[in-house]
Amino acid sequence: MYCTSNTMFNPHSAKERIKNHLAYKLGLALIEYDKQRKGISQENFNSKESQNNKTNSPFSFKPQETLNHSIPVRGGGHSNPYLDSFTPLAFLNLLLSLYKLKQTHKQQQQFYKQTIQVFPSLKYPPLQSCKDYPESLSYKYHLAYLLGEALSKADKIWYKGGYFTLNKKIKEAKHIYKLHQEYKAKLQELHLSYCFIPKEFLLDSLSFLKAIETLMHKLKSQENNSFKIESFFFKLFSQIPFSTQTPFLLKHKEEILQWLNSKEFKEQYIKTNHSYPPLLNPDRLNAKRESKEKNNHNKETELRIKERESKECNVESQRENRDSIQPYPNLSYESIPAELAWDLNLPLPRGYEMIYLFGHGAGVAKVNEVFSAIGLRIISLFIKGSANNRYILAYNFLLHSNGFNVVSLSDLEYQTSNYLKFFSLIDKKVSFMCQTRDPMELLRHCLARAGRWTHGLAITKEFDKTFDFEDVIKPLEHLKYNYNLEGLKKYAYSNLFSFHIHLKELQKNISKIAFLDIKELNSDEAISKLQVIAKDFGFNPPQNCHKKALQTNVFKGSAYLFFPLVFQAGDFKLTLATHSNNLQWVDLHQEIMGKPNEVIGVYIDKNEVESFRANETLYKESCEYLKKFLEKLKERFKQEDAKALAIRDIMQYFKQEPQARKHIKSILDKEVAAIAQYRPDIVESWKYYQEFERMCEEMDK
Repeated sequence: MYCTSNTMFNPHSAKERIKNHLAYKLGLALIEYDKQRKGISQENFNSKESQNNKTNSPFSFKPQETLNHSIPVRGGGHSNPYLDSFTPLAFLNLLLSLYKLKQTHKQQQQFYKQTIQVFPSLKYPPLQSCKDYPESLSYKYHLAYLLGEALSKADKIWYKGGYFTLNKKIKEAKHIYKLHQEYKAKLQELHLSYCFIPKEFLLDSLSFLKAIETLMHKLKSQENNSFKIESFFFKLFSQIPFSTQTPFLLKHKEEILQWLNSKEFKEQYIKTNHSYPPLLNPDRLNAKRESKEKNNHNKETELRIKERESKECNVESQRENRDSIQPYPNLSYESIPAELAWDLNLPLPRGYEMIYLFGHGAGVAKVNEVFSAIGLRIISLFIKGSANNRYILAYNFLLHSNGFNVVSLSDLEYQTSNYLKFFSLIDKKVSFMCQTRDPMELLRHCLARAGRWTHGLAITKEFDKTFDFEDVIKPLEHLKYNYNLEGLKKYAYSNLFSFHIHLKELQKNISKIAFLDIKELNSDEAISKLQVIAKDFGFNPPQNCHKKALQTNVFKGSAYLFFPLVFQAGDFKLTLATHSNNLQWVDLHQEIMGKPNEVIGVYIDKNEVESFRANETLYKESCEYLKKFLEKLKERFKQEDAKALAIRDIMQYFKQEPQARKHIKSILDKEVAAIAQYRPDIVESWKYYQEFERMCEEMDK
């Protein structure tokens, strides 16, 4: 026997399972036979095999030195020159060995299938789930596997003369092995970790790597700082998604190489040492879309855009350059899926006009309601998850949404991985709107709401006049309001205060910037301030009819935890909710209570309101019941506010905890400086922050 098979192996190891494949076993037998024919001892062979296994290579023998005397076959009608050197007995032993290997393997497979039918728990886990699966893929390029695979293919079609093509298949196997060795060596030269490439892409992948390497050497010879060029390209190499996007990369190899060799790429990405250089020209990808949007603009819109852009430095010249750029014949943002675009480092499609920066508790919900009412399309507010998920969401939104699109960025970006890449892929120069609030109030808001978002205060969401108030709303005495002030450390150490990072990373994208504090939103001038911003930024201004949305505070009395409630009045449904812009609804609150409310509305379908009023008895009884219910609810709001965490509790905590105080101050120093650069008056208006600053000055001298 030229090869023995140890049937005991670890089924949780992908490497061992691949080595237990029939192809691998047959290949080992062929190599062992060839070595023995050339007089190489088994002991010497095993030492060389052991040495090679350390380097993820099947054997140390060079492919041209291995199987130089291939298996004696006749192919294409020509005699094989190796026949003369064969020992018939040795060859018969080889055939017997291969046959026994095949039969033994077949018996093992049958035994395994029978076993798992009786004991399903013994079924091997999927190969892909093994921890060493990524490493194991290279074993399919071991010479043993490739040779065994060639033999197996010939054996499967033996009745068609498969063995007459074996010599050719063995040469192909050795060629693939050599290519893979060269591919691995090239990865090492480029400081890249191993990446498995299917056989059909191996040659082209190697050619692609060589072409980019040649480009790197060309640029190094042209530049004084060759180290900078080399570092940039090594970084670029590490970001090329060979493992996931090989077919696309090779299909568009010429477009990629042309772009990497262009003057624009050198100026925009190499000279600036861009962290995430795109593998295709974003201007050419945007060209079709921008041309279509330009043709769809009416004259009024076009004049407004020109007027806005003429105020920006160099914008007109940049626009002319973009207009002269030709789109790719077969490539555009529409033809590239978002997941692929992320892997290729492609910037977001340029269909957005504004970036909206904010933190939790700064009045975002009510501004978003107004923005939606006036036609601004905001891409997500509070979305958790990885940065690439946010990118994919924004990418798909921008491809399918026309109009004034807004990319919103909150503090949640810093709870995700790859957020710096996400920021790097925002490359358009646009207007920025930043929404702020006194930092001490932000801390109070986050701590007071922590863990309560999903804890509704209603026992039931539907009720009628037979219900007492206590049957609908949870009793106050049964609720816990013990705020853990130690949670301030969590928020102090989190990324709640992220304006300084946003503005630093996105500085290159700012064409103009506006700040709006929550106090300004709560003032009578809120609409007029937003109208000024709208005129400057180029979107439809809000009107006085939107004022109520800005005045609504769903956190007052923890109102957001009670609603919506549905009151069943006969055949009519009345919805108790916070302020709504639903045009299908009519608010009856003023009819019931004698005055409007800035938080609560009692809504009924506009098609049913007259019928409801016409039923005088039902209308009167319902209004009397709801009046009493709303009076009790209003009183409950006061009780909720009385139990809520107060700013004085926050300030007292910082007085008693010097470590937390010093840490939050170190964060706020950066945050406040970033905001004060644009709006020092906002910082000066923060009553509690100014008190915190005085506290730090007095206690940390």
